[in-house]
Amino acid sequence: MPAQIVVSMEPVSPSAIPPPQTGPAVNAAFLKAVDAVDPVLAKGLHDSPRYKPFTVTPVLDEQGRAPTTAGQSAWFGVSMLVDGYTAAVLAALHACAGHQIARTRYRVTGVRLRAQPYAELAASADAAADGWSFQLVTPVGFATGLGDGARRERPWPDAERVFGNLARRWEAFAAGSPLPASVAAAIDDHLETVDGQVRIVRHLIEPQQRNPEHQFRRGTVGVVSYRLASAREVPVEARRGVDALARFAGYAGFGDRTAMGMGYVRLRPSPGGRRGGGS
Repeated sequence: MPAQIVVSMEPVSPSAIPPPQTGPAVNAAFLKAVDAVDPVLAKGLHDSPRYKPFTVTPVLDEQGRAPTTAGQSAWFGVSMLVDGYTAAVLAALHACAGHQIARTRYRVTGVRLRAQPYAELAASADAAADGWSFQLVTPVGFATGLGDGARRERPWPDAERVFGNLARRWEAFAAGSPLPASVAAAIDDHLETVDGQVRIVRHLIEPQQRNPEHQFRRGTVGVVSYRLASAREVPVEARRGVDALARFAGYAGFGDRTAMGMGYVRLRPSPGGRRGGGS
């Protein structure tokens, strides 16, 4: 069951302004909170392989931006993609009265949870939806894999890359609720990018790297929209599966380094409450 835990905070010092790049610091604060109550779980989360079972956001304000005003209230989010970890992580974050995030000490003012089983995400998906729009709140980026030549960054949120990444993570964490086999063909043969206003920015991922160039990854922020071309040719179960992946994105995010604050996205409502765009 994917779950998002949102931790609301206020700085202990009224003059405190956090740095703009807090993804790794939130990752460290989160794992420290878990380690205080369950060291084995904290180590497992830290050492987990490529598709980590959690994502984090940087410290953000109510507008989804890095706080810029002294003493400003803020929040960060942690999404758990494996049901068995959620209760322990929620208890750890409830037990933590404050967090040290980079240079700023925060007191916790609230912890709230939203969760939805994978089976429910799949069952409640809209078979009529044929278009989806996302706010890319933190940078979305991808990279080439081993054996693909020089390591290269791919910051553009192409439709196939975005939904293919979501499908692989669904497969990794939702073994009991598999998507229809036809979803893969819908992603490869029908999904297209139809609109967007995005820009490339840098995101801190490894502050301890000696080479400053290796401390950052590039990704896109802004708004991007996708749709199924020739949607009537896509089987109903495949359309429902793609819509389930779009909803899953609110927990899993897009792309690489989501455990360091990249790839936090929000599914935007379409006019009239329908995500479809028609073709």
